[in-house]
Amino acid sequence: MKKNSLKGASFAELYGKYGIVLILLIAMIAGTILSSRFLSGSNLMSVTQNVAVYGIIALGMTRLLIGGGVDLSAGSNVAMTSVITAFFFQKTGSSILAMIMAILVGCLIGAVNGYFISYIGLLAFIVTLATQMTVRGLAYLVSGGAPIFGVGDTIVFIGQEKLIGIPVMLLIVLAATIIMAIIMSRTSHGRYLYAIGGNAEAARAAGINVKKQLFINYIVMGGLCGLGGILYAGRTNSGLPAGGVNFEFEAIIGAVLGGTSMAGGVGNVVSSIVGVFVVGIINNVMNLCSVSAYWQQVVKGLVILIAVLLDITTRNAIMRSTKSH
Repeated sequence: MKKNSLKGASFAELYGKYGIVLILLIAMIAGTILSSRFLSGSNLMSVTQNVAVYGIIALGMTRLLIGGGVDLSAGSNVAMTSVITAFFFQKTGSSILAMIMAILVGCLIGAVNGYFISYIGLLAFIVTLATQMTVRGLAYLVSGGAPIFGVGDTIVFIGQEKLIGIPVMLLIVLAATIIMAIIMSRTSHGRYLYAIGGNAEAARAAGINVKKQLFINYIVMGGLCGLGGILYAGRTNSGLPAGGVNFEFEAIIGAVLGGTSMAGGVGNVVSSIVGVFVVGIINNVMNLCSVSAYWQQVVKGLVILIAVLLDITTRNAIMRSTKSH
């Protein structure tokens, strides 16, 4: 019995570390088989640009899930900050000011979420669902109910152009991933989030200021959504109040596929980015194969279910192994 549990744990641990790479390879092979256009350079570049905003959100979402939280308002935050980017560029003509304001507004939305969740003690699901609707409404109010076109050459360059043959958006995602990976692995803040997600009461007893760390975590999430809003505005050359719908779920799917636990305390931002690319490949292949939008929703729902089942299965295997010892 003990040998079986150890085998289960070792498999679960291996999946947690390398499973997402296997899933990525399977997705690539499936895409190659199903469509001759999949491996074309233009299509792969399109995939990377399409998932860039999801990737930025996934970095923040992974941090939240590790700390035992979640943010359902991320898509609305991206829409709002894309509108803010376009609005301030139209008013001032300054791309720098427009981007600064987008980041600040994103952080403010994150701070509101963090305050009610960490200091008031409300459920993250309820708070972020409320801000999802509120922020979406504010985006429509700021934009006057219509897209704001024109965000300037600098922001368009960020969203649409390439540098040394690589999309600028992808370079930004890679840089942000490296920074977040260092923060999560090399700083006390990162270690605190793992401890809080693993057992908040034990973390509090160990002297960690749980409320403060969670508050900071949501502010960072908001800032990343602001960055996502800038990329989104650059990609579309507009501020779209109706944009960003379900972006948070794309990020959650990618994070969980990458081994981040919905129960908290376990996760890796690098694996989450790979998971987001898997989601992007699945979306891309379905589009190449002309799969209807209705069936695409069915497939995404099944992917969420499979990701959660993998999370529960691997976590239970590790827990059984720990108890056997």
